Amino acid sequence: MSRLMRAATRKKREFMIEVALRLFIERGYEQVSVDDIIAATNTSKGTFYHYFAGKDEILREIFRKQMDTINDWAVRTPSQVQSLEGHVNKLFLDLTSNIESYPRLVRSLIALSMQNEAVKSIEEEQYRLLFDRLLRWLPDANKVNLLIAAYRGTLWMWCSQEQTDLHGMMRSNLAWVWSGLRSEQQELSISVETGQAAVHPLWLAHSAKEEKKMKVAIIGGGLAGLTAAAYLSEQYGVEGILFERSPQLGGRAFTYEKAGFTLNYGAHAIYGIDRHEISAMERELGLSFSSKQVDKRKVMYAKHDQLTPAPLDFVNLMKTELLTSRQKVRFVGEIAAIIAHIHNVKNYETLGDYLAQSDADEDVKELWEHLVCSNFFITPEEARKVPGPVISEYYHNLFLSNRPVNYILGSWAVITNQLRQKIEISGRWELALQEGVEAIRYEDRKFYLKTKTREEGFDRVIFAMPVQQICKLMKGTPWEPFLAPFEGSTPTEVMVYDIGLKRVVARPFSYISDMDNKLFISDVSATDHTLVPDGGQLLQGIAYLSDRFADEEERKAYLDSKTKQMEALFDHYYPGWRDETAVKRVSKKAMVSSVKNIATNQLLPTRLDHVPFFFCGDGCEGKGELAERAFSSARQAAKAIIEELKVPARV
Repeated sequence: MSRLMRAATRKKREFMIEVALRLFIERGYEQVSVDDIIAATNTSKGTFYHYFAGKDEILREIFRKQMDTINDWAVRTPSQVQSLEGHVNKLFLDLTSNIESYPRLVRSLIALSMQNEAVKSIEEEQYRLLFDRLLRWLPDANKVNLLIAAYRGTLWMWCSQEQTDLHGMMRSNLAWVWSGLRSEQQELSISVETGQAAVHPLWLAHSAKEEKKMKVAIIGGGLAGLTAAAYLSEQYGVEGILFERSPQLGGRAFTYEKAGFTLNYGAHAIYGIDRHEISAMERELGLSFSSKQVDKRKVMYAKHDQLTPAPLDFVNLMKTELLTSRQKVRFVGEIAAIIAHIHNVKNYETLGDYLAQSDADEDVKELWEHLVCSNFFITPEEARKVPGPVISEYYHNLFLSNRPVNYILGSWAVITNQLRQKIEISGRWELALQEGVEAIRYEDRKFYLKTKTREEGFDRVIFAMPVQQICKLMKGTPWEPFLAPFEGSTPTEVMVYDIGLKRVVARPFSYISDMDNKLFISDVSATDHTLVPDGGQLLQGIAYLSDRFADEEERKAYLDSKTKQMEALFDHYYPGWRDETAVKRVSKKAMVSSVKNIATNQLLPTRLDHVPFFFCGDGCEGKGELAERAFSSARQAAKAIIEELKVPARV
C-alpha cells in the first residue's frame, strides 16, 4: 500500500480488510467469496478490485503483521537483550500472540497453504524472512530450521485441538528445543575430582531446617565476579552480595552503544572456543549465545610492507611467505610436537630461554615470538619472558581447536547480561552497584566488610578484582604480608583505537597484523555484523605497549608515536576512513589483563596459604589467558565454596 495514499482511501481499504477477516474467522476462508465481502462492506465489485487483486491479497495483511513483528524484533542488537534464548523465545511468543485469537482462520490458512499457490507463496515469504532474521542472531542454519519447525509444528497441533492454550504450548515446546540444543540439562554441579559438569547426586534441601546457610561476599563485578556469583546462585544454601564500585557490571568487559555502533573496551574475541572455559559455562549455567569464526583466509601479516597469509592452518602455512619451504617443515614439526605435548618449550623457564637454545632459523623464532605477542597482547621483549610451560599448554589447546578465533555475537554484554539475570533470578543475591568495599576485618567467626553505607558480616569472601587493588585493600590487615609478593605484578596494557564508519570503505581482509610495528587492525564488523548500523563498518586497532620509560615525557612521546603508526596503518589499508568516521574512541592505555603472565610477575592462586579468602580474575592462576583465566579461576573458587557446603540428602 502506497504511503502517499490519502487518509480516506486508506481508511476505506482498512475497513474492507477488517470486515473480510471477520468473515474468514466466522465462516472459514474457503467459505467466503468476493461477493460476500462486497455485500458485507456495501461496496461495488469495481471498488473491491481497485484495492485488491483478489481475496488472497487480503490474507497478506495477516502475514504483513507477522513480518512487521519479525522486522521490529530484528532491530534490537544482542547487547540490548538479556539472553539469546529469551530474545528468540520472545519473537515466537509475539508471533503466536498475534494469531491466537483466530484458531479457525489459522486452520484455514494452514490447509490453504497446501493447496493454494498464492497463499503458499505468501506463507513462504514470511518464513524466508523469519529464517533470515534468526540466522543473524543464531548463525547455524540447522538450529534455526529446528526452531522454525517447532513453531510451525506447534501451530498445526494447536489448530487440531480444541480449547488449547497456544501461548503455553509454544513456551513449553521452545523449552524442549533449547534443552535439546544445549544437549545437557541445566541442573548441573561441579565435580571436585574432575572439574567437569555432572548431575549432583544429592537432592537439594529446600526447608530451612535442612539447609546449611552460608553468606558469601564477592568484591568485584567483572567477568570473574559475575561468573562466581552465577555458580553460587544455583546453590540453595548460599546467599550473598556482589559489591561493584562502578555504576555498571562487567568491569573491562563493559559495552556501550554510540550512534548505532556497539563498542567494547577491548576485543571480544575468544581463542579456541570449542576448548574454552566459556563453552563449559554455557552448558553448566544454561547460557545462550552465538559466535562466529573469523575467516582464516582473510587473516594477514604485513612485514616490510609485504602482505602474506597468517599461518593459522596448513593451507595458510603453505601460502605464507614468512617462511621458506624448509622453515615450513620445521614449523609444522614444532606444531605437531606442541599438539603431542612433547615440545621442548615446556621444559624451559621462558620462551626466550628456549629460543636461545633452539637451532631453528631466525624467521621461525620470529614467528613464534610474534604468535605470543598476538595471543598474549604483549611486546616482543615481554613475549620472551612468558614461561615455557604456559606457552606449551596454551598452544596445545589452540592448535587442537577446530575454531581458533571466534567473536561472541553482540559483544561481552551478551554474556554479562545473562550472568546478571541468572544471579538476580535466584532471589538470594544482591547486586550492590556503586558500593566499593573500603575495609575488611575478622571478628566472631565472621568477615566484616565496610562500605560507605554499611558494614556487614559474611562467612566467605571472594576477591574478584585486580591483584593490585586486593593488595591495597589488605594494607593494615593481618593478611598484608602474604599478599606482598604479588603487589609488584604489572598489568598488560595496550592502545585501543576504535573507529565506526558510516559505510564500508574497504574490506581486503578481516585482520591485518603489522609485524614491524607490533600492532594490528581487526575488521570486527566483518565477523560480528550485530555491532554496526546497516552498511556500517567497525574497525579496531590495537598496539602492544612497552611499560618501561625514563620519565612521563618519554612515555607520552612513545604513545603519540604509536597513535601515528596506527593511523598510518588505517590510511594504508582503509583509505578514506577519516571522511567516513561516525564514531572514534582512542584508549591510549587500556588494561587487557591485571597481571601480565611473564616470569617476572606472579599469578595469585585462588587459595593462598594462611589467607582465609578466595581469589579469582585474570590476575589469578587458571586455565588459558585473558578472559578465560578470569572465567576458570572464578569457576574454581565457586567450586571450592560449593564443596564446603554440605547439603544433607533427602531420603
